Amino acid sequence: MNLAFYIARRYLFAKKSHNAINIISMISVCGVAIATVAMVCVLSVFNGFAALVASMFSHFDPELKITPAAGKVFDPHTEQMIRLREMPEIEVCTEVLEDIVLVRYGDRQEVAVAKGVEQSFRQLVTIDTLLLGGHFVLQEGETSYAVPGIGLAYALGVQAGFVDPLEILAPKRDEQVNMANPVSSFHAEYPFVGGVFCVNQPSYDEKYIILPVEMVRNLLHYETEVSALELKLLPKADLKSVRKRIRSLLGDDFRVQDRYEQQEASYKMMQVEKWMSFLILAFVLTIALFNVVSSLYMLMIEKQDDVKMLRSMGANERLIHRIFLFEGAMIPSIGAIAGVVTGMILCLIQQHFGIVKLGSTIGAFVSDNYPVKIELLDIMLIFMTIFIAGMTAAWYPVRHIGRKWQKSVRLAVWLLPLLLCSCGGKGPQTPGITVTIEPQRYFAEKIAGGHFTVHTAVPPGQSPETYDPSPLEMVRIAQSKAYLQIGRIGFEQAWAGSIRENNPHVTFFDLSEGVEWIENENDDAHGHHHSHFDPHIWTSTVNAEIIARNVLQAFILLDGAHETVYHDNYRLLTGEIDATRRVLHEILDTLSCRTFVIYHPALTYFADEFGLTQLAIETDGKEPSALSMRTLVDRAKAAGVKVVFVQQEFDRKHAGQLAAEISARIVEINPLDKQWSEQLVLIAKALCDK
Repeated sequence: MNLAFYIARRYLFAKKSHNAINIISMISVCGVAIATVAMVCVLSVFNGFAALVASMFSHFDPELKITPAAGKVFDPHTEQMIRLREMPEIEVCTEVLEDIVLVRYGDRQEVAVAKGVEQSFRQLVTIDTLLLGGHFVLQEGETSYAVPGIGLAYALGVQAGFVDPLEILAPKRDEQVNMANPVSSFHAEYPFVGGVFCVNQPSYDEKYIILPVEMVRNLLHYETEVSALELKLLPKADLKSVRKRIRSLLGDDFRVQDRYEQQEASYKMMQVEKWMSFLILAFVLTIALFNVVSSLYMLMIEKQDDVKMLRSMGANERLIHRIFLFEGAMIPSIGAIAGVVTGMILCLIQQHFGIVKLGSTIGAFVSDNYPVKIELLDIMLIFMTIFIAGMTAAWYPVRHIGRKWQKSVRLAVWLLPLLLCSCGGKGPQTPGITVTIEPQRYFAEKIAGGHFTVHTAVPPGQSPETYDPSPLEMVRIAQSKAYLQIGRIGFEQAWAGSIRENNPHVTFFDLSEGVEWIENENDDAHGHHHSHFDPHIWTSTVNAEIIARNVLQAFILLDGAHETVYHDNYRLLTGEIDATRRVLHEILDTLSCRTFVIYHPALTYFADEFGLTQLAIETDGKEPSALSMRTLVDRAKAAGVKVVFVQQEFDRKHAGQLAAEISARIVEINPLDKQWSEQLVLIAKALCDK
């Protein structure tokens, strides 16, 4: 048996001369055990709720769902889609067409999501288990049927088997609204209610109505288009492998989502709640472990005579330190084992017998009992957390008193392998570079291909015009090999000189070289004329190509050994930029109202490239005056502005007032998002939405 462990075990369980040490040690064990029981139970309950929600969604959501990355619909009969349908792992493939419609019955009406499906939808998901009344039927001869969610059916006052049909209305896509006779601008279909489903999720029960896909096509005036393909795989098929193959087959033009990705917001919310609860309990556990420090202090003081005896028998400092470290480690370990075993027993009892109820009324909730599910990874994480916290708590008193007994160098030598093991596994780090804002990171990472780690100086959600870096940010910049500037943005003008002066080893590159700057001109409150160059150059696809070229040249200068890789990645990136430009032209070239209002003038180059007019509320970082707001309102009304853009970095008060006065929509955008291409497309779509 290990000598240090044997002595430590005797010290822990033997009666001390000072009984307070035993009491504090037992309190520490109990505190760790109780906190561990709470961790196991809370994490298992969250796992149970996640599994319960997943089981409910699985009745309605397919295993895999294919949707277009851009636009609403696509042709399901292309060569790619035919090859997809022929994949041997796919058991069922159903065409789906979804859109917003108006559902009327008698004097009641509700806005709903029409989900047009094929009859094979019945084999795709277990829809029959969700029916509260009627049957899942879509077509019988010339008669069409609808299956609404229970919340929608209640709002309309319908049930399965009603004699009168529903009236489904959708505006004609290819016609303008006839103001003299608005009703003529709508298509209408009249299905009967065949059944009512209940998923126990308001997002489905209160909004969805299932219809035959051909009816929805007629309603929306489509020919063969669909908004999604929903897939069911054979029981033995590997979901991850099949999804990877489908993504490779379809490319970046389509999204391939599993059930968790289809309900990403719900699952992320549960995960955030789970880990926040874990952190709170981990903090409670850390407080409990402070008792280890005090009990170990007193034990080491009490055992000074034993230490002298061990030294006289030939024990070195390493052995003595190990004895007390083992002593300190056993307290949280015993508490952790007791807590995990107790927590798992409680969870298994709840799982099989349902002792703790969700409510006093049976059937009032989806589950009568609190659902629990024990996961091995959670148990391992709890053990690891307790071990690290316990070793840290034990290490401090050993190190502190050890200095009085002998120099702590040997202690550090003993701890070094332990620390390396706990944080090890990391290989050589790739060189780092710093960029100012997230859109630069988009271009840099695309070209770097993993040969550089890209760090953004201005964190997401902060304004690059006013952000002051923290000391930690300055350290991260100092550790970079190079700094890629965007050009004339406020953060760079305020801090670039200081960064250059304090970090002569960092190479600076200006990504705006070759950009044709746009000069903004305005008058201040005193009538003085001012002008400055607009810094938001990345919002133009033309400038994006210039930025990408400058990034390429910077990387070649920094790392010529991978020049071929950078050139290949640059060609792929320019292809993406060109594709983005084509999409934007398709959306914006036929736009009737070509003027928009924005709080902070961040889309100057975007507007210039696509022939739009930008009206800005804020100028030079100053809030607008009453006169300037009045002038802006008049200009916006004259131009027929329908959209007011706002950004999360700025106040919305003035934008809200202006939008209300001109009857325009407020749309939140983020030109500083890393997803550069997606943001520009979202902005363009917002301009063309009715």
